[in-house]
Amino acid sequence: MTKTSTSKNNANLPIQNMFQSITDNESDAEIDLFYDQIKSKLDGLIKNPSEDVISKILAYSKR
Repeated sequence: MTKTSTSKNNANLPIQNMFQSITDNESDAEIDLFYDQIKSKLDGLIKNPSEDVISKILAYSKR
């Protein structure tokens, strides 16, 4: 006969990561601040390729 039992400790519960922020609101505020700081630089990365470049890419993709 096999004896079974259920553990009364919290061994099966997930452990909170000690590096995790205390509140998600603080994390969200930091992310928003970071995004606001780099937003103008991200806008500068937008490229407008010429029709010639687009046609070369399409021609290459059809090979």
